[in-house]
Amino acid sequence: MDKPSPRKKKSPAEKEAERRPASGDSLNAYIREISRFKPLSPDGEKELGRRIQRGDHKALQRLVEANLRFVVSYAKRYRGLGLSFLDLIHEGTLGLIEAAKRFDPERNVKFISYAVWWVRQAIFHALSEHTRVFRLPQKLSGQISKLGNARQQLASELQRSPTNEEVAEKTSLTLEEVEDLLKVAGDDLSLSSAVSEDGSLELGDTLEQETVPSVELEMIKSSFEEQIRRAMLEELDEKERGVISMRFGLDGEDPRTLQEIGEALGLSRERIRQIESKAKEKLRRSRLAQGLRGALN
Repeated sequence: MDKPSPRKKKSPAEKEAERRPASGDSLNAYIREISRFKPLSPDGEKELGRRIQRGDHKALQRLVEANLRFVVSYAKRYRGLGLSFLDLIHEGTLGLIEAAKRFDPERNVKFISYAVWWVRQAIFHALSEHTRVFRLPQKLSGQISKLGNARQQLASELQRSPTNEEVAEKTSLTLEEVEDLLKVAGDDLSLSSAVSEDGSLELGDTLEQETVPSVELEMIKSSFEEQIRRAMLEELDEKERGVISMRFGLDGEDPRTLQEIGEALGLSRERIRQIESKAKEKLRRSRLAQGLRGALN
């Protein structure tokens, strides 16, 4: 009788990724907890990177922990697109762990400049798998990854941000193709630009600032809104459409609370909650909203 194969031991960082907060209160506790982890210096990142290459799980955990706040900040940009904020943080953390495992400390590139690609890829993969709202064409995704890698390599070699012409030569793309890809990738590429060690500041160093949504993110939002609007027209009455529009910000305004909607419609908060609950149940059953169920929970 064959013996069952031994289960692969999980690293501390992978165990950390599984510690997903289950509610708003525990989310706040999680954010407080990760705020304890101090950021690393470039030399500290390199030292941990070398230890990770030697199989040091504690070094992997330390590098991941020092960058968990970035994952939370980055995940905020994709809320309301079909996955809960907690799920987005979890998926982004898995991408961060993968980046830490692959990080090359000898390339003179800040870890977060490299990791943003893995965090972004993990979140987008989860969105496409769970919501079916948006799928980036495989060819385009590959070209964007190629472009990002080339920019990082050139920045490391030149010790400055490369020009579009230099990137085009490096990737064998035309200048027009490079410029078009930069428009699609938007602020993700700006954030992931390699940072030399001369003290220059990049967008990745100012995560607390608001960033302009990329063209790619706008495409997701547009697709999300199109699906939910079609489902609303088919399934909901006028009052239900109004409530859902205000809750999701589909009326051109910021998403509103139950209290704010109640005041706008002259109804109680509880009545708005009932209307919203009934409308969401209708939408969950709609054939036009199969990819939106995560956002309608």
